[in-house]
Amino acid sequence: MGSQTGKLLKKGVDYFTGSSNDNAEGSGSIDKQSALAAFKGAPFVYTHSSSLYFDEDGHLAHEFYRETVVKGTNGKVKFKRITKGLKKQGEVKLSIPRLNVDFPVVMYEG
Repeated sequence: MGSQTGKLLKKGVDYFTGSSNDNAEGSGSIDKQSALAAFKGAPFVYTHSSSLYFDEDGHLAHEFYRETVVKGTNGKVKFKRITKGLKKQGEVKLSIPRLNVDFPVVMYEG
């Protein structure tokens, strides 16, 4: 996505509205006021979609494996990945709010 943003700015396309800006400066820069006006949404993110799963026992993890004994190998053990019977955790509240990745203001402390 970063390379696509750079291409749009060079062409004079407003990244936030997607419209072409014919009288854009040579650098293709977007002024801060128009970018903030075009930004639709909150500057902070309070929840995120989790990548964790619950199994039947209520355990929470990214992946689940079952230990199985391979027949005819004198007790050799193999791990088999479990993919059925899992439930996604869903939305999780963040302990500290984060800035939205689409927020058009660069924050810098010098």
